[in-house]
Amino acid sequence: MDTNLKAYFDGLVGSLGKKVAEQKTARRLLAYETGRIGQKLFDDNYAHAWTGVFVPFEIFRAMDVGAVFIEFVGAMLAGTGSSASFLADAEGFGYTGDGCAYHRAMIGAARKELLGKPQLLIGATTPCDGGMKTILNVARMTGVEPFTLDIPYPPVTKDKVDWLVGQYGEMTRYIERLTGKKYDPERMKESARLSNKASAIVKELYELCKLRPAPITSDTLRNFQIVFALLMGGEEGVDVAETFLSETRAILDSGAVPPEKHRLLWVQNRIQFKNNIVTWLEEKYGAKIVVDELNHIYWDDLDEDNPLEGLAIRQITHPLNGPLEHRLAILDKLAREYSVDGAINPSHWGCRQNCGARQAMKDSLRAEGVPMINLDVDCVDPRNYFEGQILTRLQGFMEML
Repeated sequence: MDTNLKAYFDGLVGSLGKKVAEQKTARRLLAYETGRIGQKLFDDNYAHAWTGVFVPFEIFRAMDVGAVFIEFVGAMLAGTGSSASFLADAEGFGYTGDGCAYHRAMIGAARKELLGKPQLLIGATTPCDGGMKTILNVARMTGVEPFTLDIPYPPVTKDKVDWLVGQYGEMTRYIERLTGKKYDPERMKESARLSNKASAIVKELYELCKLRPAPITSDTLRNFQIVFALLMGGEEGVDVAETFLSETRAILDSGAVPPEKHRLLWVQNRIQFKNNIVTWLEEKYGAKIVVDELNHIYWDDLDEDNPLEGLAIRQITHPLNGPLEHRLAILDKLAREYSVDGAINPSHWGCRQNCGARQAMKDSLRAEGVPMINLDVDCVDPRNYFEGQILTRLQGFMEML
């Protein structure tokens, strides 16, 4: 991995751009557009921001802010096989190894100036304290002034929406003050229009995944929506969504739908470094991941004339915001709608909200007739991964199914 990621993103976009021109596939296009987001972190035509994971990227799109959420960096480093050195750097600097590796990897990357220096640091109080604390730690390391979005818990009320809309206004003024980029209501209206268009296409895509058998593989929508959020509000997001839907329809129309014996729900995030779990599940047991917890369009269309209100409602009602009962109800709903036979939860080490909720999630899904297995695994740190042990536990679970 380069000491600075600019060369990496430039090479990635150059290589994938040629492949997309030769043959436009959905996963290839998503990776290409994600690489272009990375390039914006080094492009002087854009302001550069590191953010929390569930902030409204449509606003950034409307203000020419190139933004990535900090967990994206940890996942990317793990996917390229280079997370271990950055984790070790953070640990050597005093960050405990039992904290979230997504955040430790970001600390290590920031210490080595892997992404240069941001102009903006925008965190949110949801989904976790660790992400917000990472933003604040990076602020101390870099000297960049941070901004925090304080997200109210559901249920939605007018006071809560007004409170969050007011914070969005403060955030745009923070961006204007630090970067000179201006908030334009007309550009925001266009961002909302494109966000609605992309969301509608993705909803249709998810509906196809409810068919039995589903016209996808377990990896078709791996890490999809959490990365797709970076493209929301732009033409690129619409293009990516249309390509995924078109491919999935083509598979369905061709009759070449990948077979399935067991339908699985994957809880929270995938394991980000190279592993054989999904392939093993498909080949040995005919098991298919038909839905990921975070692949879920749960919000209504944004009002293009008042988009900030819709963004506030979306953020307040996020499945990982608020009391655990809110998340459990949505998990149970997904299990029913996708007719799953079982669920897999990689209880990511250091993730308090996942590890702390694992028994409650298991009990709630069991009441729906869906067994769940909790895997003790760090989704970013390959140094603590022992695949043989994981597969042994999964074997018992699948044979039970």
